[in-house]
Amino acid sequence: MEPTAVPPAAGLLDETPSSPEPVAGPNPWRAAGWLLVFVLLNLVSVFLYVGGYGGYLGAQLGAQGEVVDPVAIQAQVMEHMGTPSGMAGMYLAQIALILPVLLLVARFKTQTAGQTLGIRSFPQKLALPWVGLLVVFLAVQAVVVQVFDVEQGEFMHMLAGSKHLLLALVLVFAAPLLEELVFRGYLFRAWRNTRLGFSGTLLLTSTLFTLLHWGQYNVIQLSFIFALALLLGIAREKSGSVLLPMLLHLCNNLVAAVVVVYLGIL
Repeated sequence: MEPTAVPPAAGLLDETPSSPEPVAGPNPWRAAGWLLVFVLLNLVSVFLYVGGYGGYLGAQLGAQGEVVDPVAIQAQVMEHMGTPSGMAGMYLAQIALILPVLLLVARFKTQTAGQTLGIRSFPQKLALPWVGLLVVFLAVQAVVVQVFDVEQGEFMHMLAGSKHLLLALVLVFAAPLLEELVFRGYLFRAWRNTRLGFSGTLLLTSTLFTLLHWGQYNVIQLSFIFALALLLGIAREKSGSVLLPMLLHLCNNLVAAVVVVYLGIL
């Protein structure tokens, strides 16, 4: 494992990066442009998945010799989109479109995509303290939800007790992979060494990460997501690697998958 220039005991908001990174990297404004492209690709992936699923239903009806009713198919597609299977399918479609583009734009003549995205080893001794911080965060979140009886919303009720294996795997592995490579990888790398500095980059990427989940959660839950994003961003800075926040994100989603998806606890 590579040494870190700033020990875990240092101030969490210290502006000094934890380890040196290559000077070359994505242009800050161009990175913002690519973020818009990623958003567009996200919409395109949903469109393609909806169209593909509609075509699949139509082909099934045609193979059975039944009349294909576009209105009925559209209704079935809309119903499917609100199910765990639909959620898993949409996210896999997003990964299939966005990840290859991300890996392509992160490549430069002087450094690999892995270097740009911060895919590098980090000291193993950092893992346990940061996982401990995550446990504290999750405990505080659980207490607040119970004490204030926070309404979980339609999205969480759809997940609760579904025991959908594919969706659980997507939430635990696919979501942390793509989201961390975009926010704590590419965007963090593009903006960290600008006038924004660490604090500005942390706030901006955390805000964008929170907005990504807009519509799925209420305001209180979004505040938890923002707090989690801050934790992940600080972990990225202290470790000099995107792998530590990816690990923490995975652990967070694993807890959610077990508690919500399999145990049905809200």
